[in-house]
Amino acid sequence: MTTDRPENQTMKKIKPLLWSGLLVVLILLPYGQMHSHQFINWDDPHYIYQNPMVSQGLSRPGILWAFTTGVTANWHPLTWISHMLDSTLFGPTPAAAHLVNLFWYMGCVILVFFFFLRLGASLPAAFFMASFFGLHPLHVESVAWAAERKDLLCAFFFLCATLVYLKYARERNASLYLLTTVFFVLALLSKPMAVTWPCVALLLDYWPLRRLKSESKKIFYEKIPWFLLSVFSSIATIVAQDKSAAVKSLTDFPFADRLANAVISYGVYLKQSFWPAGLTVFYPYPYHLSLFSMIAAGLVLAGVSFVVIKFRHERPYLLWGWLFYLGVLFPVIGIIQVGGQAHADRYMLLPQIGIILAVGLFLDKQLTDMKSRKMAGYTMIIIGAALMILTFLQVSHWKNNITLFNHNLETAGENELAHFNLGSAYLTANEPETAIIHYSAAAQMNPQDATTYNNMGLAFLKQKKEDFAEACFRQAILLNPDIAQPHFHLAVININRGMLNDAMEHLNEAVRLAPDWAEAGNLRDAVLQQKKRHDYKK
Repeated sequence: MTTDRPENQTMKKIKPLLWSGLLVVLILLPYGQMHSHQFINWDDPHYIYQNPMVSQGLSRPGILWAFTTGVTANWHPLTWISHMLDSTLFGPTPAAAHLVNLFWYMGCVILVFFFFLRLGASLPAAFFMASFFGLHPLHVESVAWAAERKDLLCAFFFLCATLVYLKYARERNASLYLLTTVFFVLALLSKPMAVTWPCVALLLDYWPLRRLKSESKKIFYEKIPWFLLSVFSSIATIVAQDKSAAVKSLTDFPFADRLANAVISYGVYLKQSFWPAGLTVFYPYPYHLSLFSMIAAGLVLAGVSFVVIKFRHERPYLLWGWLFYLGVLFPVIGIIQVGGQAHADRYMLLPQIGIILAVGLFLDKQLTDMKSRKMAGYTMIIIGAALMILTFLQVSHWKNNITLFNHNLETAGENELAHFNLGSAYLTANEPETAIIHYSAAAQMNPQDATTYNNMGLAFLKQKKEDFAEACFRQAILLNPDIAQPHFHLAVININRGMLNDAMEHLNEAVRLAPDWAEAGNLRDAVLQQKKRHDYKK
């Protein structure tokens, strides 16, 4: 009988760490450019630099707010606290937000690497599988978008819970069960997409732990607290989304359309994993769903399901990976429609792990001779290099609003969101003429949006075209009488015209609608004083 020498045991422990270090270097190559990127005017203002609770840094009132707010139509207190900590340590700066995102992503990639090892992949295979995950351009949105910190935190703690659960199931240590629960709670507090994790634990009981038959009662009882936590997180999220009116009605998105789009989206995500072309920040929900696309996607899903079920005994990891992909993606597949997107790259951060595991482990176990394994290694190096180039280019689109949303128009076609955000970007850049072009396009696509008309009015004001600006502000009020901004801007126009009474009417309304808006209150006080002086002279 032979035993490994101490130095061999040491090398076994060091090798994964060395491979992990190489993964970090590979990730830095395409993502390092983010240090010079700007914030994006979609969600970033609400999450970071225009959010007073976040920009003031970590505080006791801020933490309380994080656990009670429903801002951004989500309940994710740990995400808020993370952004607050950024502000405390570095200030609400884009460089810090992006580099902290990159730090969390590198952590996720390393955890994915160790997860593949724990599920039986060889060291080289686990490295190539983790490289495919880390360098895949589908994940750029979750990393390069500062506001998507929630994706990274959720994925990190989701994977931590999974790895610790594997250890708990084999050692049956109560402290490991508690640690698993802690990581699961942290994942839920980061993003509610983690509600599927208890089902992932059941998948692990099926394979590789094989506990379903021998410990069926214990498996059920130990997961009751976790399912209850998922229910609580789901309720909190539904309440937050309902308050923000983020969930779309069945009138806007009929249930039959949602089911069809869900099937198509499962197929699209699968295709993008193997052929990541045409990726962009926003995919508009189609006005007419393609019957051909739905049938094709349905056949692919049915075909893959048939194969993995047929080989479930000989190759259980195929079924495991497929169910992981389908299940983890389900909460965001669009049955409950939030927002106007058909699908989104950021939703694939976790689900793609299942696809990579199934394909990677299959190749790892099938290619047994040295020649074929070497050929597979060379192929993976070429694929990794191609993915790195694609990811570098994809990251570069996130440099600023103009590069991002111009690319979106080129890739996804005409859509209101891209035009609106480009209008806002050009307005901020003091290019009102270009801003008006994009706001006009957005208004043509959605003539019911008051904010578009308000912002277009601001662009006309910059051009000193007060009549056009006034028409825009009045249209905004007509569409939504409950917003204060157009009243404020109409007051400014009336002040310039010397019409103080009309200005006071609009300022009173602005203050009534937004009592905490200091600028409106201060201007009203100033106009009131000016009116008093004017009346006194009379």
